[in-house]
Amino acid sequence: MVKKLMSDFMKVHKRNAVIAAGIVSVIILIVVMALRSPVETVKPRIGPVVEAVYALGTVKTDRWYNIRFGMSTIVRKLYVDEGQSVTKGTPLIMTDAPVVFDAPFSGTVTSIPYREGEMAPAGQVVLTLSSLEKMYVRVSLDQESIIKVRKGQQAELSFENLRNVQVEGTVESIYPSGNEFLAKIEVKEFPEGVLPEMTCDVAIKIRQIEKAVLIPARSVVQGKITVIRKGEQREIPVETRPIDERWTEVLNDAVQPADRIIVKSNSSGKKGK
Repeated sequence: MVKKLMSDFMKVHKRNAVIAAGIVSVIILIVVMALRSPVETVKPRIGPVVEAVYALGTVKTDRWYNIRFGMSTIVRKLYVDEGQSVTKGTPLIMTDAPVVFDAPFSGTVTSIPYREGEMAPAGQVVLTLSSLEKMYVRVSLDQESIIKVRKGQQAELSFENLRNVQVEGTVESIYPSGNEFLAKIEVKEFPEGVLPEMTCDVAIKIRQIEKAVLIPARSVVQGKITVIRKGEQREIPVETRPIDERWTEVLNDAVQPADRIIVKSNSSGKKGK
């Protein structure tokens, strides 16, 4: 009887020992995996940050002259052609009255809807003279964008087939027109060949910082980052603004240039530099 009890006791002891050993193995495995979890440290980047509003702009002219008749009139004679450059005082068109209209300023004839001998209805434009010396770019923006735009902000313009030519402008005014919110961009010098009604890509710089502090976006967890500073690990609240998918700008003084930012490693396991 005693032998049987001893035998049963040894079996239970061995079983418990096996269970205990298994539990210890699991704990050790968890600790090892935790120690080997992919963690990297990255130094903050210091560099320029530009925030801009992007839109499509249209070249307009500040000075134009439209000829209209007060009553239906036959176009007796045209002295100019579309696209022709004229000087102030050049005859443009004659009615059957006969009345001759002269150019009030030097410019380019940009539209002649009616030809000689045709009847032009009252109030319709029969000829347009535009000045190519007083051009600007008009940009239509949505409500969210127009709120950020201010007079005096710098803008960069890019024309199709002229991508290598850098064109700079300045926001001259912001105003509503009908259901549109518009910005007028003054341009010092247009590239050769640019004409009214051409379109261009416009980037209005609404904020520019030369020495912004940037950290990896994935280092921010619930408004906090973990840094190694002077050999100590610290958790610090941080205010940020996303720059792109990878980087975010630090808006407060939470990060110092010598800090090492702790982030979870990406799949490649490479450490930041």
